[in-house]
Amino acid sequence: MNLLDLVQHHQDQSAMLELLDYYEEDMKHLSKYLRMPYEDAMQTLRTELLDLVTAGLAE
Repeated sequence: MNLLDLVQHHQDQSAMLELLDYYEEDMKHLSKYLRMPYEDAMQTLRTELLDLVTAGLAE
């Protein structure tokens, strides 16, 4: 099974953390373009990524 399957179908928390870690550098880069404090931007990006994955839209 891949990370997306583990997160989407099994709510595997370690897979969620690994997925977030995988996209961490991309989210740091993207946070520069959001007009909000860095910490808020990162939290927003993490939350949105997890929402997309758990909704099954990130296939």
